[in-house]
Amino acid sequence: MPETALPATDLDLISFLKAIPDARMRRGIRIPAWYLLLVALLGILSRCQSLRDLERFAIRHHSVLCEALGIELRRPPSDSAFRYFFRQVDVRSLRCDPRLDNRPDPRWCSRSRSADL
Repeated sequence: MPETALPATDLDLISFLKAIPDARMRRGIRIPAWYLLLVALLGILSRCQSLRDLERFAIRHHSVLCEALGIELRRPPSDSAFRYFFRQVDVRSLRCDPRLDNRPDPRWCSRSRSADL
């Protein structure tokens, strides 16, 4: 039985990643923030444990991802691109669920949880 592609919904991962604000300065941005987040997420799911692992993952899957997503990037992100991006990313926007009016998820924001770790 052939699989049919479902239309994108508001719960689509890429749409969700595109909705996250990019804290970087506009000048010099070569790789969209949503793409860096997507590659990082896929890399982590593939057991990448460092920025260099993410770079190797991005290099290995660059052509397939660009073709599947319909984007053109001259080169894959480097470990430095991930490093600079994650230093500037707005963590609060990652911890908030837009369906909850941007209220922080209490499981992530409670101070008592850090004491348990």
